[in-house]
Amino acid sequence: MASGDWSREVPQPSRQGASLGLKVALGILAIPIALVLFLLGQSKTVEAQAWPVVRRVALRLQTDAEARRLYRANPALLRSYPSEEAFLERVRAYRTQFASLPGLPPKADRYECHAGPNGFRASVQGSDGSWATLEVRQDILLEKVPGEGILRLEFSPTRGPSDAARRALRKARAGARTAFRGPSRGPAGGLPA
Repeated sequence: MASGDWSREVPQPSRQGASLGLKVALGILAIPIALVLFLLGQSKTVEAQAWPVVRRVALRLQTDAEARRLYRANPALLRSYPSEEAFLERVRAYRTQFASLPGLPPKADRYECHAGPNGFRASVQGSDGSWATLEVRQDILLEKVPGEGILRLEFSPTRGPSDAARRALRKARAGARTAFRGPSRGPAGGLPA
């Protein structure tokens, strides 16, 4: 055997990597994972920005003039308050309880925030134990939010939903039960004629 022949006998390592199909499949799987991570990050950013928004709204509610401007700038509030006077009446009843909100978010038993990538719903407890719920959305791609983006601003003496919200919830549950049961049956168990 010649001195240079020994290197030819050793098999060379394969330089072939993963197949093209495997690379494409991994790329396709990476897209939803990246999207979920982006949306989680965006939700955390919105949640961090929620408390300053809640405080600014509470400050605006301290005078009738600013409360009127807030109502006029957010047409979605018309769903809960049919007139500006109805809105002002409700604000006046709860104004003092939300006059001195702290600079940092309160503890979890006095404040909760549920954030998504384009908005949040926050509830905060006032000084007398009453609650204010604020829902805010921001424009995203093709969806435009009317006015300043405040969709809901409600006050309640307790943490639970208001009477209107309870009625809407009962109505939705009743509709879901009817849809689940399907068409009504006749006396013999068959479909009505």
